[in-house]
Amino acid sequence: MKIIKYLILALFISFLSCREKNNKESEYNKYVKLLWKNAKFDWMPSSLISNNNQLYFADLNNNFYSVNIENANVDINFKTDYNPIHKPLIFKQNLFLTEYGNDLNCFDKGGKLKWKINGEINLRYDLAGYNQSIYGSVQGNGFSKINKTNGKVIWFLPKDSNITQTNKPAFFKETIYIGFSALRVKLLAINDENAKIIWENKYKNFETIRQYITEKGLLVLLDKNFKNGKVLMLNYENGNEIWSKSLNCDLLYEPCLVNKNIILSTYDNKIISLNIENGKTNWILNLNKDQADTNIINYKENVYFGTMNRNVYSVTINKGKINFIQPFNYGIITPIVEKNRIYFPTGGNEIWVLK
Repeated sequence: MKIIKYLILALFISFLSCREKNNKESEYNKYVKLLWKNAKFDWMPSSLISNNNQLYFADLNNNFYSVNIENANVDINFKTDYNPIHKPLIFKQNLFLTEYGNDLNCFDKGGKLKWKINGEINLRYDLAGYNQSIYGSVQGNGFSKINKTNGKVIWFLPKDSNITQTNKPAFFKETIYIGFSALRVKLLAINDENAKIIWENKYKNFETIRQYITEKGLLVLLDKNFKNGKVLMLNYENGNEIWSKSLNCDLLYEPCLVNKNIILSTYDNKIISLNIENGKTNWILNLNKDQADTNIINYKENVYFGTMNRNVYSVTINKGKINFIQPFNYGIITPIVEKNRIYFPTGGNEIWVLK
């Protein structure tokens, strides 16, 4: 009789355990579904980018991959000394990778090495492509314009760009906008053809700067210790201020520009939407004890982003209202929009999609 009671008790406990597990699994699959998972990739999240339905990434074992984002079929896989802490550059059917030693390698779309040149530490932050050229700090010259076909330097800035940190440049028509941080914070507008400086703005009270192209003007984010920040909109031609707003802006993540909104994540756990015309606040979403941990991505009248607490938020663009909060088992990587679908990569080598 006692044995039967113990068996019944064990079955009851097992039932409760299964129900708790099923409830937890249901919570983690409420708004999304798993598209695929491949543990052998073991990707470095900071290296993950997408291009034309292909997912590019590296691991810590010197493997570089390109796989189909829909089914994980491997397109290219080769060994490289690429530093996966920094994102690769996909430009004009070529793949540009910065090595641990800062050298810059150019590969064709099949993974065959085309050329290699000496790079600098700043190359990790300022590598970019525009029109028919690439740009970045190489050859001991600092920020340079580089022939994408053979790696030869076309021009380089005469000073400062090899002793202060340069960031990823912004391009508008025939002008390059590049920020300098560390020893001094300033912003240069440079003629793309001959590297002549068109105008220069200095910002003495800040430590870092980032700049972005918008329909209204050049958006500039300034920051000091991630706490004292300022958002500026500048005239492209002369660098004059159109509007400005003091803000606790977190410069780790890019702003989302959509429907005349500038949507930013802040150091004090907020998501803020500003009007692109005048800088006035549209809405503020307080994440309380959570914090945005990815870029904010626009998809079908909503924005999506991952957080420190392994959640994905879906938020309306116009009102800042939460549609849903989806928890995950692993850390979230910046969502990806490809061909009218949004994907959620995780630190568990998974790709999820909306249900």
